[in-house]
Amino acid sequence: MPFVEPPDLSTLRDLSGSRHRARPIVWGQAISLLGDYIAYVTMPLFMVQLTGRGLDLGLTAAAETIPTLLFGFTAGVFLDRFAIKPILVASDLLRAGAFVLLAIGAATDAAVPWMVFLAAFVVGSLATFFNSGLEAVLPSVVPADHLVTVNSHLALARTMAFALGPALGGILISVGGGFPVAFTANAATFVISASFLIGVRVRDRVKLEAGEPFWTSLRSGVVFLMKHPQLRWVTVGAAVANLVFAPLEALLFLFIPEYLDSGITPPGFLDFLFADEALVGLFIGLQAAVGSALIFAGPRLAKRAHLGRMFTGGLLLFGVGFIAMVFSGSFWGFIPAGLGVGGVGFANIAIVTMRQRLSPPEMLGRVVAASRTISWSLIPLGAAIGGALADWIGLLPVYLVGSAGVIVTAIALTRTQVWSGPGLNSRRN
Repeated sequence: MPFVEPPDLSTLRDLSGSRHRARPIVWGQAISLLGDYIAYVTMPLFMVQLTGRGLDLGLTAAAETIPTLLFGFTAGVFLDRFAIKPILVASDLLRAGAFVLLAIGAATDAAVPWMVFLAAFVVGSLATFFNSGLEAVLPSVVPADHLVTVNSHLALARTMAFALGPALGGILISVGGGFPVAFTANAATFVISASFLIGVRVRDRVKLEAGEPFWTSLRSGVVFLMKHPQLRWVTVGAAVANLVFAPLEALLFLFIPEYLDSGITPPGFLDFLFADEALVGLFIGLQAAVGSALIFAGPRLAKRAHLGRMFTGGLLLFGVGFIAMVFSGSFWGFIPAGLGVGGVGFANIAIVTMRQRLSPPEMLGRVVAASRTISWSLIPLGAAIGGALADWIGLLPVYLVGSAGVIVTAIALTRTQVWSGPGLNSRRN
């Protein structure tokens, strides 16, 4: 039996300090994500009120995600050349301004569909810089051994916000003041997130030399990503899964009231939770609550599991959960859908940690941004095509094919280095 070594007090102090440094990020993101998921239901439902067309829902989702394709690669170069924290704060404040303007349009009845498309595009453009920047700055805030824990906490914050935000958004629309109040609440969460980020201490990091040509810098990040087998295949797998599943998320606001009979007779004082938009928000919130319960196991699982297999298993659970939701045909489908949401959380924890641990520090912004850009590149196409197909052949076939596509993607990844490569659950390779 090996001797028990005395604890390394300096390591313990580092870990304790890292938890303290990461706390503002986790809390700020928890509040910001709550606002995101209020908007997750309010923007599509606002479009339903304006036009009621599946194509417009798909275009709204496309407008929010296409900036990742347009600006994602260039964002990585900026993130490696400049201080990241000011970029994060500015992105939060500008997104708040976009939602304030949308709230004014809703309050004055001046809003038209192109305003929603424009707001979605602006918010998506700023999110491109923010999301890649947040992922790239974390290794400068916490040590590598603590990354998986922080990423797990952020994934848990996301699913818990997913549990509360849609339901809160539906309530705000139905009985809380309507779309102007909901959009204003979302703007406020971005301001709060910015205030938390201002207090985050970021260690010095290796920066890209400003003299290097822009396109040379951009290309080097993409080349590293494509030459690394694990990063390449996990990125391609995420891109294919996003393509086939993108319309399912965008069309959920039509699918729930049409195909999922609540079968529930609530007490009179809870009727408002099952009425119109609130019912949609309640379903989405409950599925996210189930996913949150599953993701509580995320930190422990990620520390022990092979991260590539955690990513693949998360995609498989994602697809299986949503197929089960379709076949349930009832409001109780939020349970298997929630298991699918938990699978998404596991996949996100795995891919984020793999990018942070496998990327050279001086290239982290470019590699992260390139991977995110490629992963998200097919979402606008999938959302737009899926919306058009839903209007043409119906919602049910789109849901069945999309869920099956994610399952096939997960199975295919078991034949790649994502499954067979190093587990990465202990240290940077």
